[in-house]
Amino acid sequence: MTSREILQRALQSNNREMSQRIEKCEAFVLKVTEYSNTSQIIQFFSKEFGHIGVIAKGTRNPKNKYYGLIQQLGNYEIVIYKKDTTLSLLKEISLINDNNLLTSDFSMNALAHAAAELYLQLMFEEDDHEKFYILLTQFYEFLPKVRKNHILVFWRFLLRVAGFLGFSLQFSKCQVCGTQNSELFHGISFVHNGFICSNCAGKRAATEHFQINESTKKLLLTLKSLHNLESFEITEQDIKTINTIFRTYLSHHLHKKIHFRSLEVL
Repeated sequence: MTSREILQRALQSNNREMSQRIEKCEAFVLKVTEYSNTSQIIQFFSKEFGHIGVIAKGTRNPKNKYYGLIQQLGNYEIVIYKKDTTLSLLKEISLINDNNLLTSDFSMNALAHAAAELYLQLMFEEDDHEKFYILLTQFYEFLPKVRKNHILVFWRFLLRVAGFLGFSLQFSKCQVCGTQNSELFHGISFVHNGFICSNCAGKRAATEHFQINESTKKLLLTLKSLHNLESFEITEQDIKTINTIFRTYLSHHLHKKIHFRSLEVL
């Protein structure tokens, strides 16, 4: 079956329910894929419905009124012919915020795309759509306000994502014995969701935790708040280590491999 035939079949299927399923909502564009010669498939994330896959018919045609409007990371108001089991069909779209400041800096651009990449990999409960939508809004709004160390904002965003999903990372004490002596913190326990001290780590399998150095530990302790985040000096090794911690932690709890390909450029 050709791409044109696939598109025609999807559109015919949508036409049968157009009058019953018109929905209007605000949504972020997580991903844009070229489809056929003139159309696009858009992966949206909305406050009302969470993930929505939408066919945007003709939007690659220069004569289309929406040509060039739909960009990844942008926030839009959309009207769609919504279907629950297949791609919905775009009826109208208007720009709320193109978030172009996110693309003005190499680091910000990578982190903003990494957040979208993460959302594409997550499954959300219906009752959680709004709070995850607000979280992404706040992340995209705050990121350009920071002059340096944007990665700290991203890590704090990941902490909140984990918390919303029900497995918060705790950095105030050893999650096994309860000691608050940070000098004894040895690593991050994926099983116990936070720091583990050297005494407790020695009694458990090495695969249960990720050993960290002093520099990484100091950075993780700062994530409890975002005060003075621009004052820290962060090495490439710190970034790789903490990115690995978050990726492995999320993968452990979600029971699937989570990736951040957007961060490979950092």
